Order: sequence, then structure tokens, then C-alpha cells
Amino acid sequence: MKCLCAGFLFLLSLPSRAQYLSFNGGEYLDTTTTRNPACAKVPTAPYFAVDGKYPLSSATLVREATAFLAHDSRKFGGSGYVTFRFVIDCAGFRQPMTQVLQTDANYMPTHFRPELVNELYAFLKTLKDWRAATHSGYAVSYFTYLTFKITDGKVVAVIP
Repeated sequence: MKCLCAGFLFLLSLPSRAQYLSFNGGEYLDTTTTRNPACAKVPTAPYFAVDGKYPLSSATLVREATAFLAHDSRKFGGSGYVTFRFVIDCAGFRQPMTQVLQTDANYMPTHFRPELVNELYAFLKTLKDWRAATHSGYAVSYFTYLTFKITDGKVVAVIP
């Protein structure tokens, strides 16, 4: 029984694979649209209108992302940018539906290995300190982005 419980806990600690869907309008991970009922009728603003930047510094996020990717010693390749676009609801919780944008170092559309994108998304899901926002005194949800700059398969910058 102990072995079974330990195995189950180990599986829970692994980054989960996200559901991936590709549409004419883009690529998406976790297409479920969970909504906080309290936030269902509030407007949604762009992150820059409500100071919706993640509270940790970019350098800290690079260190944490690098450590997260190193947990299983896999090597990735490629250079460019992987950007995740998602909504933070009026209570400060990241909503699961996430658009994925991928470009090479010259900002031309490309695709990185799905394993790398899934690992970066799994790291994004560990970030829990998003802030609730207000605009003109009213609670709002907001669209935000988190971009990982990749050089030779390594995260060298995180651009909030």
C-alpha cells in the first residue's frame, strides 16, 4: 500500500501534459474555460492597463524556469520565443485556456519541440502569485502574456 501511495504521489508531482488544440486562429493549451462566478460579468482589460505584471523579477523567473527544466536532465534545442497568453480573473487566479505563440529568433512563426512547450507551460502553472486588478475602482480580469526567450534550448530571459 505504501508503494502504491508513493507512486501516486510521484505521478502527481510530475508536470502534467496539457491538452493541445490547433485552430485557424492559433494554438491553445488547456482549452477549458473555468470561470470564477464572481468574475463572470467583470470587464477584461489588457495587462498594461492594470499593471498586471507577475510580481517576481524576470531574473528570478529565469532562474526558476531553468531549475524547473533541469529536473529531468532533458536537452532541448532551438532559439526564439515561446509566449503564453492567458487571463487572470478578477480574484487573481490564472484561467486555464492559454494561447501559445512561437517564433524563431527573427520573429518568424516556428514550432519548438512539444516537450519543451509542455515543460514551459507546466512551469507557468506553478506561478501562483498573480495579482487581482482594478481599473477606475472596479475589479477587472486581465489578459496577460509570459514570454520565454530561448537560446540553444535554454531559457535566457522571461519577459512579462
